[in-house]
Amino acid sequence: MTAATTAPHALVAALSPRAQRVVLAGMVAFISLSAFESLAVSTAMPTVAVALDGLRWYTVAFSASLAASVVGMLTAGPWADRRGPTPPMWAGALTFLAGLLLAGCAPSMGAMLVGRLLQGVGGGLTNVALYVLVACVFPAQRRARVFATFAAAWVLPGVVGPLAAGLVVEHLGWRWVFLGVALLAAPGLLLLRPGLAAARGAAPAVEGDSNARSTPRVPRDGVARDVAGAVLRARRGLGTTVVVRALASAAFSGAEVLLPLVLAHERGLAPSAAGSVLTLHVLGWSAGSWLRGRGSRRPVTYARLGAGLLAAGTVGVALLAVPGVPLLAGAAPWALAGLGMGFLYPTLSMLALELAPPGGQGTASSALQVADALAGALALAVAGQLLWALHAAVGLAAYAACFALAGALALVGAALAGRTAPTPGTAGGAG
Repeated sequence: MTAATTAPHALVAALSPRAQRVVLAGMVAFISLSAFESLAVSTAMPTVAVALDGLRWYTVAFSASLAASVVGMLTAGPWADRRGPTPPMWAGALTFLAGLLLAGCAPSMGAMLVGRLLQGVGGGLTNVALYVLVACVFPAQRRARVFATFAAAWVLPGVVGPLAAGLVVEHLGWRWVFLGVALLAAPGLLLLRPGLAAARGAAPAVEGDSNARSTPRVPRDGVARDVAGAVLRARRGLGTTVVVRALASAAFSGAEVLLPLVLAHERGLAPSAAGSVLTLHVLGWSAGSWLRGRGSRRPVTYARLGAGLLAAGTVGVALLAVPGVPLLAGAAPWALAGLGMGFLYPTLSMLALELAPPGGQGTASSALQVADALAGALALAVAGQLLWALHAAVGLAAYAACFALAGALALVGAALAGRTAPTPGTAGGAG
């Protein structure tokens, strides 16, 4: 495939290996910061909800951010297809910082929710921009390892982030979890700047280029219709890939957000101890991604295996809601859930780029992440309602019901994983 078929603003002349390393280093720096923020907020939010008298809004603080990220994703996809990844990346980073500052200074749960909304919009813009940057810079055969590297970027923040956030909450106050991330963002963005400058400085394929002439031009709104139609009908290939990603996101998000709550408010763990349990999924996720990046089996195999492991892990942590079960026995399955996500996410991300129609990598990436966020937000909204509706009557068993629901969603994803492969003889599976 020519550069013009690989990405709408693909680099006409391949970047040197050194330039590719600079781009990847910037991406990894930003993803590491995002990973730290995500895990730190998960660790701190039980304390925040109590301090701001908003415990029943606990899951909303997460679902609002996910739902708002859809706005950023829907904006970033077409924007990146037209202008490349640099403009949406910078807009998203600034919006994300504004949300962190507002959340860190929030006088009430309402103000906290507004800050979380801004973080969601900014995160949506930057996530899609990074995916498109991968398509712009790296050849298809390297993308699986690039996405595996993204997952590996969670390792250090995942190991030290929750514990560090818990200690900050205990000794400095929860506000510094948000404000501290905002302070750390500046050097992270500076490291990302050379990579974005390289992508912006490269000439895009245009009508007059020989590469462009060799590739049929597809109208952008036609590409969007093809992608949307494939997703809405869960068509084999790209459509089912997005659906499986949505189910995995719903299952994982629904369990992840409730995990620190059951540990802190039901088992009485300190924020640092409860946060440390979250590191288990990061270790599992990184191991799965490492294995996936070096594996040679069909993508369908990894998708099915990952969804099955996710189901086992989310159902397994329901043991935390059983009185008398040791903490380690209930927490250990969370590493299994992370292992499943490590197989799933790089696989589905790579499939989305490969199955997208020519000139539609941004739109396909946006569709993938929109479904991801909407499914996660919906799962959290349902989990929050179910939890508080049952908790007064059955106590800890309410958490078990929510974890079991998450496991059921992952099992549906495992059943559908075989349809992520396009029908033999069709082009990509999007049309």
